[in-house]
Parts: sequence; C-alpha cells; structure tokens
Amino acid sequence: MLCLNLAQAQLPSRPPVGPRALGLGGTNVIFNDAWAIFNNPAGLTDIEQTTALFAYRTIFDFSPFNTVSAGVALPTALGNIGFGVYRFGDDIFNSQMASLSFAKKTGIVRLGIKANYLQYNIEGFGRKGTFLADIGVLADLTPQLTFGAQIFNFTQSTISADTQEKVPTIINLGIAYKPAEDFTLVIEGEKDIDLDPDLKLGLEYQIIEAIVARTGFSTLTDTHSFGAGLKLTRFTFDYGIRIDRRLGHTHNFGLTFQFKQ
Repeated sequence: MLCLNLAQAQLPSRPPVGPRALGLGGTNVIFNDAWAIFNNPAGLTDIEQTTALFAYRTIFDFSPFNTVSAGVALPTALGNIGFGVYRFGDDIFNSQMASLSFAKKTGIVRLGIKANYLQYNIEGFGRKGTFLADIGVLADLTPQLTFGAQIFNFTQSTISADTQEKVPTIINLGIAYKPAEDFTLVIEGEKDIDLDPDLKLGLEYQIIEAIVARTGFSTLTDTHSFGAGLKLTRFTFDYGIRIDRRLGHTHNFGLTFQFKQ
C-alpha cells in the first residue's frame, strides 16, 4: 500500500507525460501536439502527419522513478487516433499503461476520449490491473486564447475490488494565451479529488524557428521547471528538468519523428 501511494504521488499512471509538459511546470491540458496521446486526448486533432514519439524520464541514480514511454499518432478522415504505452518503476514496484485515443474537431471545439488499461505490479504481492477512461476538450476562444479541460479516470476505476484502492481521478482546467506569435503563457489548475489543488504556470518562448525555451512552476509541489526544444525537419528533440530539493531533479528526454504524408 505504501509503495502504491508513493508511486501515485509521483504520477505513474496519469498526466503529464513528455519533456514539454515537464519543462512548463507540469502544464499539459492545452497542448495540441503528439504528446496529447498521454495527456489531453483532444490535442490530437491538430496532428496532420503520422508522428512517432519516445521519451525517457529519470531521477539520476534512483531507478524506482524511471519512466519510459512511446507512442504514435495517426491522422484519418474520421478523426485522429493515438496509441501509447509506458512503464514506470523498477522490478520491485512498477506500473504499465496502454492507451488508445480518438479525437475530432468540430468548429472551434476539439473533443477527445481515451481508453486505458493500467496494471500495477508489486514484488511479493502480484499484479493488479484495471480499465479506465479519460475525456478532454480544447476550444479556441480567440486566435490568441485557448481553453482546455480534461478529466483523467472519469470512470473512477479501482485497482482492487477487495481493498477499493483507487486510481486517482484528476480534473485539469487551463488556458493558453499568445500575446505574440513566439510567446505562450499557460495557466493551469489541477485537482485530484483526494488531494489539494495545484496551480501550475508555464512560459514558452520561440527563440528562433528551430529552438524554443521553457520554464514553469507548480505550487503544490513547490518545484521549478526548465526545458528546451530543437526542431530539425522531421525530428524534434525536447528536454525538460524539474528542480526538486526533496526528491532530486527529474530529467525528461524526448524525441518525435514526423513521417512523410
């Protein structure tokens, strides 16, 4: 039980996933890139090319908090589809999740839904798994202002019917404001129904066409984040770091690749 609660506190089975989100203070609900596979599924609607991604997240020299994730996003005539898998933890405690997302745009509104299968494994206690679902929405209120919302595990699934140990149910609301083409301000509120709310802030600045810089802050964890991205034709490399004096610094490395249409 202690391992499970500790792991849930470190986000093994919920957003945010990806170096962009980490570098922006954990904000993730308003982004419309391939990392929406793991975050707000509504963000998949703007994917125009088949995109594959891979990420590795770690606290150096502390393998229990390592995360590996991979996925692919595919545009179709009916809507966009995303498939992702990831693994968190080590041999003593770990969780794995496979996700299938579908997103569609209607006017200024983008809707997404995601089905997940989550499995926990604790050495000596065996494996437990459950199905859960997410729902998300994005809306372009003006050319400069975007609103996003997501409910992770709105099904309120439990890991075990015997213990009633729950997967977290989290509500995220956020806005992104672009006062200029190369600058984005993100404000996001997150509420786990069993925890205190978290206000997260993020700033993203496009230095030149190929390079972006990021920073952010989370009030609940009292952590600062920084990051950068480099886009080279069809490849994009991203890095994010979260500064945490209690648990150690979290590093997140990511790579995306866009296939030709």
